[in-house]
Amino acid sequence: MAFDILWMKVAAVYAFLNLALVLVLILLYLQSWRRVRSSLSVGLVTFSVFFLVQNAVIIVFWFVLYGIVPSAQPIVEAAAPYLTAINALESVALANLVRITWW
Repeated sequence: MAFDILWMKVAAVYAFLNLALVLVLILLYLQSWRRVRSSLSVGLVTFSVFFLVQNAVIIVFWFVLYGIVPSAQPIVEAAAPYLTAINALESVALANLVRITWW
């Protein structure tokens, strides 16, 4: 049981990292929009905001679902390693996107 809860915490760490990376992307895209004023920059900011909301909802949903709905705890614990893998891959992708956008 404690092993599964550890996976939830690791997934949350990656989700918070994703939030930070998306915030950096939003700032970079806003800087780009201020300089260029293109619809592409607006689209990238909009996309990033939706990504930000998605990651925030993941964090809230999993911990609220785990804490409030006792019957859902086994499902959350079973899904936690997969959520960790998804969030870790998303972190790698977002970090690469930040790296590319930064330069």
